[in-house]
Amino acid sequence: MARYLIAATPLPGHVLPMLAIAQHLVGLGHEVRVHTASRFRAQAEATGAGFVPFEAAIDFDHHELDQRFPQRQRLPSAHAQLCFGLKHFFADAMAAQRSGLRSILRDFAADAIVVDTMFCGTFPLLLGPREERPAVVGIGISALPLSSCDTAFFGTALPPSATPEGRVRNRAMNANLRQAMFGEVQRYFDALLTCAGLPALPEFFVDAMVKLPDLYLQLTSESFEYPRSDLPASVRFVGPLLAPASRDFVEPDWWHELDDGRRVVLVTQGTLANQNPAQLIGPTLQGLAGASDIQVIATTGGPTPAALNMAVPANARVLPFLPYDRLLPKVHAMVTNGGYGSVNHALSLGVPLVVSGATEEKPEIAARVAWSGAGINLGNGQPGARQIGDAVRRLLNEPAYRQRAGVLRDDFARHRALDEIAAALEALREPAASMASMTMA
Repeated sequence: MARYLIAATPLPGHVLPMLAIAQHLVGLGHEVRVHTASRFRAQAEATGAGFVPFEAAIDFDHHELDQRFPQRQRLPSAHAQLCFGLKHFFADAMAAQRSGLRSILRDFAADAIVVDTMFCGTFPLLLGPREERPAVVGIGISALPLSSCDTAFFGTALPPSATPEGRVRNRAMNANLRQAMFGEVQRYFDALLTCAGLPALPEFFVDAMVKLPDLYLQLTSESFEYPRSDLPASVRFVGPLLAPASRDFVEPDWWHELDDGRRVVLVTQGTLANQNPAQLIGPTLQGLAGASDIQVIATTGGPTPAALNMAVPANARVLPFLPYDRLLPKVHAMVTNGGYGSVNHALSLGVPLVVSGATEEKPEIAARVAWSGAGINLGNGQPGARQIGDAVRRLLNEPAYRQRAGVLRDDFARHRALDEIAAALEALREPAASMASMTMA
């Protein structure tokens, strides 16, 4: 039996994959403790793991972000808001996260600390002596952000290029945009670390999230990520981590209509970016209204706004939630804002995608969908009804998109993410176990 400490950034898209890992490790007989915000206590304890909440200074509900950081909404651009979040949600949490980890480790001799990409509380540990910490394993819960001579700067959503000309472009862009776009954030991270008596980060803070851990396990197949000739050996692709199988799902009385010969289109704005359904759900309903050969399923992630409910066309249904494992096998095309879990789940079943992502890392996920040939990147976060309708019809009528999605589906099927993660963690213990046996001998 091993002991694992799983720590997660307190956002659903970060926490839920980590809880799936926790549950799997518990099922294998390992002892697991989960460290994140109290908001997720019940879900964490349901995995069978122990739970230790964040320290009070950072223990708040993600629904309260706007109230906690009201100045963010007043910033003039999406980029300024992103930089604010990187500094004051992620970097500022480092000290309390580090303190929480150290407190847990005093009476829980973890064999490894397992964290999502953006959990920065391990930076202080990774910058200190190796012998004073357990192994640290990063889990790539979104598109791989690692800089490369073969890829453009993360955030520009440009396709990769490994030609001599492309590599010149990549080097110049990576160097310039690190400073121009995120130099202030880099200096902020480094200042917090040096004030704590630690070295500054040895490289760009986003690259450090991937390269400093002893192992970094990316939750997709290699075929859905840009090729990098300089990929570190510590980075491995373990396949997509899909939403768990639904339990106690009762098919609604209209469920049989999904098999009536019409093509099914799913539209979703994810778990957080669903406050304004006019961004994607509304235009999709409007763009496909009146299509007798198409039925649209829209999931809102919560209560349906009255204005949207009144505008639902005859060929559509709007619901708070439907389990992906039951719905996606019946879907012919998916319209999404680019959440990594949703995109990977759709591709695991060969469902082609229309992606409209404008915030966080979603433009990069949309770019990878287009690069892979498995879908269409609309290139903005507020597409019009006609733009969406035209894109969906292209997906449905041009076989190449479904064929490419099928190739990814087959490649994804080679992986079993939870098993591969468990095996990778076990392999990290083997050198220590071998050393212990030699010492005893």
